[in-house]
Amino acid sequence: MRTLKPELLPSFLQENPVVVDVRPPEQYNPDDFAGALHLPLTDIQHGNHSLPKDRPILLICERGVMSELAGLYLEAAGYAQVYNLEGGLRKLRKPSP
Repeated sequence: MRTLKPELLPSFLQENPVVVDVRPPEQYNPDDFAGALHLPLTDIQHGNHSLPKDRPILLICERGVMSELAGLYLEAAGYAQVYNLEGGLRKLRKPSP
């Protein structure tokens, strides 16, 4: 799994990745990242998804912890193009100076 720095996000999005928000339903807000697919970590853990293996997958959550765990599950399931947004949505909202 690779880590994606928030400042590289705009150029990475040009690669047409599948953006997956792995937060649980009670934390999910579709306005946090327009166009992201909501797929809770528990669904990824249990293989309850049909994510493509031929496109990059960018995993996001609030702080980058749950998305990192989701990435480990996806890699174990044979996904090769898995990325985790460093620092999660929190860091994306508040870029460091």
